[in-house]
Amino acid sequence: MIFDFQNAKIKQMIVHQIGSITDDLDNTYSETCVELPQNEEENMIPDLLKQYFLANFKDDTLFSFENPGENIVYRCATDVFSDTESFIENSKIIADHLLQCSVYPQIKQGEFYLVLFENIDVNNVVTQCLGIFKSENKETFLKIYPQVRSYEVSSEEGINIRKLDKGCLIFNTEPENGYWVSIVDKVSKNEAVFFKDKFLAVEPRQDSYFMTQNYMDLCKDFVKDVYNEESKVERIDQIDMLNRSFNFFKANKLFDEEKFNQEVLATPEVQTAFEEYKHNFENERGFMFNNDDNFTISDKAVKKQNSKFRSVIKLDRNFHIYVHGNHNFIQRGFDTQKGMAYYKLYFESEE
Repeated sequence: MIFDFQNAKIKQMIVHQIGSITDDLDNTYSETCVELPQNEEENMIPDLLKQYFLANFKDDTLFSFENPGENIVYRCATDVFSDTESFIENSKIIADHLLQCSVYPQIKQGEFYLVLFENIDVNNVVTQCLGIFKSENKETFLKIYPQVRSYEVSSEEGINIRKLDKGCLIFNTEPENGYWVSIVDKVSKNEAVFFKDKFLAVEPRQDSYFMTQNYMDLCKDFVKDVYNEESKVERIDQIDMLNRSFNFFKANKLFDEEKFNQEVLATPEVQTAFEEYKHNFENERGFMFNNDDNFTISDKAVKKQNSKFRSVIKLDRNFHIYVHGNHNFIQRGFDTQKGMAYYKLYFESEE
């Protein structure tokens, strides 16, 4: 795991109300930080807040700020990390920036939280991180009060601590490279683009996880779009290509393009088609793989991709054939008398 929140503590926290550009509503700012109980063992609020803010973050894809010198959020985070006395002032700057970026009509009003965490473990180094969160959706809760001979029932609106709408964590790691940033955004794609691209202005870090995930996506999409039935490639050969691709990433610690070409792509014709598709893939996703095309393979990315490399042949609604071994033990044919295709399987034992 890249980061660990087990010993995290909230050092400072402030809440502002974010208005709406569409409805011509300004922000409402707090002038002081939220006072949290010092003794967490006697009060559940700090733990509930940490659960709400941190539980949804995964260390899969990390981002960094583009053009740090010109990025408002980057500058504010740097100010807070270097001088905690600037926390309230910078919280207002970030909240105002969020409002100015909220130009889409579907973006709702909500509470804005700026939280400074300490005791965050990042790759076994203890550091700080700055959390930016926004809650937009309220849920109705029932409250049950015991009375003398009965119970009283009332309702109240509140925030579900298991559902964080928008948030990011800025880790005080590699500031010279735009920090490490993790994002949660559980709303529509248009709003996700606003939060990630317009408000934060971040781009994916091209680390081992990113490179592994995207190269495996490239392999999977190449089979789907090019190495397919339209190119007169049998389904069993497509699955064999997917299996060879997945097994290559699973078996190796370092991605070597020359070795990949020999073991997975095999023939010059397939290698040429793959290289052309790779170029289009890079243009569509807006990034280039490493110049030397070699990188450390991320085990976590490989495990996550496992379910996407489906080695199954579905035959009508009757049978599924799962192919994990030598595809030469499976032959496809056509029975002219029955007018149906068939598969012939060779094996030594069965269970």
